[in-house]
Formats: sequence, structure tokens, C-alpha cells
Amino acid sequence: MASYNNIQLLGNIGSVEVKTFQNGGKIVEANLATSKRWKDRNGEVREETQWHKLVIGGNLADTAEKYVQKGDPLFVTGEMTYRKYQTREGENRSVPEVRVLTLQLLPKGMREGPATSGSAPAPAPQAPAPAAPTADPALVNAGLVDPQDNLDGDLPF
Repeated sequence: MASYNNIQLLGNIGSVEVKTFQNGGKIVEANLATSKRWKDRNGEVREETQWHKLVIGGNLADTAEKYVQKGDPLFVTGEMTYRKYQTREGENRSVPEVRVLTLQLLPKGMREGPATSGSAPAPAPQAPAPAAPTADPALVNAGLVDPQDNLDGDLPF
């Protein structure tokens, strides 16, 4: 049976650490925050942030070392891995990591939206938004979803 291990993440960089080895190789370890926002039943905006450990090697490590900084928006694709190690007490542990295969640096102001200075070009017209999604009737009937919930919450990016 074939299998496929691919992950795509879009978020903001937390910490960045470069590790250089005796043989001249290097890796960059970084943390990437991804967030989602939604409105709860009371109409209050909620936010949940997940942190993902990135491991960047090869030629991408050189690029990341030069250009990736804390707070930068970044899009990566990679493979989900689980690095195993043993503690000093002899306990086996596993750490989830994303082995980055591609990365794309994004404009620094991307999360705040378009620039507001007078020199910025006017935003392109956008097509009308599609109708807001509605709750699945089966979930409403089962009492699992409130039909009045706003299911069209803010995207995390």
C-alpha cells in the first residue's frame, strides 16, 4: 500500500536557532505559530495557537539562516517526523518535528493586511464572497451544533 506524508503550514516564526556541526553541515531549528479564530456561542472571538517545531537542513538552512527572523510570516511544506531520544533517566521520548522541504518567505506586513500609506496601490477588486456556510442539519438535530453559530469565522492567516 502506498503512503504519503505531507504537511503545509502558514504562520509566524517564533524562535530561530542555527546549529552547525563539525563536518560543516548545519540545520536551522525554528518554531512556527499557527492560529485559528472563531466566535463562540456568546459571540466572543476565541483564538487558539499551536506551535510547530521546524527542522530545516541542506541549502534551505542557508536561506533560513540569512532571511528568517522572529515574527516573520512563513509558508512551509514538509514531512511530519517524530525524533526519538532517551532521557538521562532512561525514559524513551518522542518529539514531533516538521522536516521542511520547501519554504516561502512572505511579506512582513501580510498578517495586518494591505499597507495603508498613500503610496500603496489600491487593492484589486474582489469577487463577492460565497454564501456563509450553514451547520449540518444532522449535527443540529443531534444537539452538537447551535444553528445560530457563525461558522464563517476569521481564517488564521
